[in-house]
Amino acid sequence: MNQAILFNDDASFNATQQRIEFTAMNSGLIIRCCVAFEGEEATALAHFAEHQFDYEMQAEALIEEESYSAEGEVLLSRV
Repeated sequence: MNQAILFNDDASFNATQQRIEFTAMNSGLIIRCCVAFEGEEATALAHFAEHQFDYEMQAEALIEEESYSAEGEVLLSRV
């Protein structure tokens, strides 16, 4: 695991965009990580809690590859 990438404990559900969002820090830069998720907030956050490690590993790999969207976000595949 890359020690320069830290994940914050701030997962939230964006109902407007239907996605789970959380942030990572890489050398002081805050990076928003997003997972498309249709459904209710409680279901989305329970899903994230169950698969948090998988999402963090996926995000870490994409951050290391500098695979950012046009908005500077990391877009993750749902597990």
